[in-house]
Amino acid sequence: MNLDVVYSRPAKTAAQLAEQALDHHRFLAKKVLLTGEPEILNTLNGRNCFLNAVGLLIRICPNITIHIPADCEDLRVVSRLFSKRIAFGPGVEYCDHVDDVGSFDAILSVGVAVNPGLPWTTINSNGWLARVSSGTRGLPADVAMENPVGALAAASLGVGEVFKRLIRLRPERGELLDGLSFSLRTYRAGETDCGPELPSSLDVDLLVVGGGAIGNGTVRLLSQLPCRGRVDIVDSQTYGEENLGTCILMGTHDLGASKARTLAAHLRRPLLEVQAFEMTFEEYARDARAIPAVVLNGLDNISARHQVQRALWPDIVLDGAIGDFMCQVSRHPWPDDVACLICLFREPAGAPAETIQMQATGLSLERLLRPDDLLSASDVDCAPGEKREFLRARLGRPICSVIQEGIALKISAEQQAKGFEPSVPFAACFSACMVVAEMIAHNMRWPSVLAPRFQFDFLVGPAYGQELPQGRRASCICARQKNIDRARAARRAAPDPRFFRN
Repeated sequence: MNLDVVYSRPAKTAAQLAEQALDHHRFLAKKVLLTGEPEILNTLNGRNCFLNAVGLLIRICPNITIHIPADCEDLRVVSRLFSKRIAFGPGVEYCDHVDDVGSFDAILSVGVAVNPGLPWTTINSNGWLARVSSGTRGLPADVAMENPVGALAAASLGVGEVFKRLIRLRPERGELLDGLSFSLRTYRAGETDCGPELPSSLDVDLLVVGGGAIGNGTVRLLSQLPCRGRVDIVDSQTYGEENLGTCILMGTHDLGASKARTLAAHLRRPLLEVQAFEMTFEEYARDARAIPAVVLNGLDNISARHQVQRALWPDIVLDGAIGDFMCQVSRHPWPDDVACLICLFREPAGAPAETIQMQATGLSLERLLRPDDLLSASDVDCAPGEKREFLRARLGRPICSVIQEGIALKISAEQQAKGFEPSVPFAACFSACMVVAEMIAHNMRWPSVLAPRFQFDFLVGPAYGQELPQGRRASCICARQKNIDRARAARRAAPDPRFFRN
């Protein structure tokens, strides 16, 4: 296994900070301790916080020591099994006693107490509240309202704090959080209301698009919720080594496995019909007629978002988005006057077609304007050095076909490069928390403050996040409401061809 590839995305994300993070190039050599307090660890929220922290820390640090107090034997057993399934590289070391706490570069504890004399971060959760403190303020001890969404959000915030310590983030870029309590219902910091309890059962009709980092966080939560009904999961890809650094559920045994099938296996249970579709979203949208009412989108690129919106027009699309450290959720209900995915995510203005063709082939504009001519030796001689081999292999062929091949190779290379875009697992999982929180609110008919989105910089913290309202654009396709309503009605009336497949 190539650990440079495994940690490529978190490492590239850290490298983006340059002089703003003093140890951005050394953080993978540092050591982290994960521990906790028995009173909190022996609750379901505490246990979930701890296990989520294990799953996330492994993605950003090869050197992890886990200390579980003696009074938490059940957690010890479950944690060992979980870490064994998802660990890679040097792995994880469990210990019964920590001889030198000061030898660690970062310490993450699930509990209430803080230790300002050490690089210490404490987390816990209660209902819809995610709490974290890396300073002098301890956390409240009330953790009785069970909610896996708040627990994963707390773990994501805590591992984000660990990451700041490991890279030695400069305070002018982002300070450590001190006594933060953040609500996934109101998107406000300083909240004390833990929100409504989860229902005893949750009827769902869901489509999960994308099995990457956000999709992993989404499925992690769905597997812990009392869901019954239907879930479709769509992804045409398989897992590669680079996914180990960002996907919370993934282990080395998943390398080469279908993303859709792998995530579906985490969800299957009585009363929940789960189907994996190992195909592109376009193929799924073309074949399926009974489209789920709620779409959870985790494909983090503009064209994919447009396809999801244009092909389906479901009751609601909930979209998770991440950047280097940006974390976002957006909510797109139909037919409310809220920006759709096409309104919200707009393609940047592209270069003229002739410029792209010249870049892809190395041919001059004069030659591009004569597409029926045959490629000649002089075309090869006049081309830039890096394009001559490509052209030489196509001598004698029509220039129009050379253009098509050049563009196809350019797109393929760009897509391959996108596979190594910087990202960190804690931002992806927090985005998944917000997506699932909005899914539950929609299901339960709870009000939402999003119209359509909330976003924040993870290095600064969610307390400084912004709600960004936006209505439909008059020039967008979503303004044609009657046409879309007819298409939605026709799709609902048509039979689902999956029931007629062999």
